[in-house]
Amino acid sequence: MTKGYRKFKISFHLIIFVFAIGLILSSIVGFNEVDRALLYLILGILFALESSFGLYKSLNKKHIY
Repeated sequence: MTKGYRKFKISFHLIIFVFAIGLILSSIVGFNEVDRALLYLILGILFALESSFGLYKSLNKKHIY
């Protein structure tokens, strides 16, 4: 894995994590106004878990160049 690809993976997972946090917060704030707020909340939690796992995996990998 090259340095550029590692930076891309980290930035991609950060963008997905920020999107997931925004999705979670917006579904909590507008819980009574949106019909599918629970679906968006679960989807946001799943996105956040996946991206945090990807970040953890990318940041803790030992690279030998």
